[in-house]
Amino acid sequence: MRRFWLLLLFFCSAVSQATEQPKVIEWVMVDFAPYYIMNDKYEGTGRDESVIKLLEQAMPDYTFKRSLFPASRAVHELSNPYNNYCMLSLYQSEHRRQHIVFSKHTSTVGLSPSIAIRKELVNTLDLNTAKPVSLKTLLADKHLALGVSMSRSFGKDIDNVINTSHDANIISRPGRDTLASLTYMLNKKRIDILLGYPSEHYYLARSMGFEDELTQLTLSEAPDLSLGYIGCTNNEQGSEHIKQLDITLEKIAHTQAFHDVMIRWLPDNLQPILEKRLIKRNESAAH
Repeated sequence: MRRFWLLLLFFCSAVSQATEQPKVIEWVMVDFAPYYIMNDKYEGTGRDESVIKLLEQAMPDYTFKRSLFPASRAVHELSNPYNNYCMLSLYQSEHRRQHIVFSKHTSTVGLSPSIAIRKELVNTLDLNTAKPVSLKTLLADKHLALGVSMSRSFGKDIDNVINTSHDANIISRPGRDTLASLTYMLNKKRIDILLGYPSEHYYLARSMGFEDELTQLTLSEAPDLSLGYIGCTNNEQGSEHIKQLDITLEKIAHTQAFHDVMIRWLPDNLQPILEKRLIKRNESAAH
C-alpha cells in the first residue's frame, strides 16, 4: 500500500510539472543600430539587445525568445492584446499606456539628442565639446546648415527651434537610412551639423570610418537624460512579466555590466557627461 501511494504521488507530481505553463518572455526587436545590430562586424553588441541578455542571465527560470519586426510595426504588434510581447527602451505616453503596461524602473538611460559636427568646424568656432551649446544660436547667429531626418521628433523644445527657425538653412531627408546619408553629407561638408541621438551618431561615424573627423556636442535645449522603459502587452500575462522584469531591473541597474552597456556607444567626450548626470539623478532619487 505504501508503495502504491508513493507511485501515485510521483505520478501526480509529474502530471503537475507537465501541465505547468512554461515561463516565456518574447521580445520585440527591430533592425535599428546601435540599439540592435544585425548585420555588421558589431553584430550582437547593440545597447538594447545587450540589456536583454543581462536580464536573461538574471532570470534563469525564464526562457527568452526574440521576434524581429520592422520598426513601423513594432509598437503596433506590442499593443495588440491578443499578442504577448515585451519591448525595451520605450517612451511612455498616455496613448501608449492604454495598450501597453510599462515598467516602473528605467531599462535604458542615455543622453538626449545631440548634434554631430566636424572637428575642424568645432575648432573654427571655438566651441567647448564638454559643454552644451544652443541649437538656436548655431542656426540664427552662426548660420550653420542643419541636417535632420524628416518626420522625426526630438522633443518639444528642439522641435520648436526647428519649426520657428524660418530663415535657417535646414535640410531634411526622408527614408529609412536617412541618418547614414546625412552623416555622409556632414563629412563631405554639404551640411554643418546633424541632429540625432549620441549613440546613433557614434555608431555611424565608426561604421563609416568618420570617427576621426566627426565629434558631438550636447544641446542646451535638450533634457539631461533620455529615459526608456520596458513595455509589455497590456494583458494578464504582460502584467506578470512586467512585475518580474521590474524586480530584475532593480537588481542589474547598478552593476558594472549595465553601466558598460549604457556608455558602449558613446564617444569619449560624452561618456563622462552621462556618468555625471547619472550620479546627479541617483542622488536626487535618494532624497
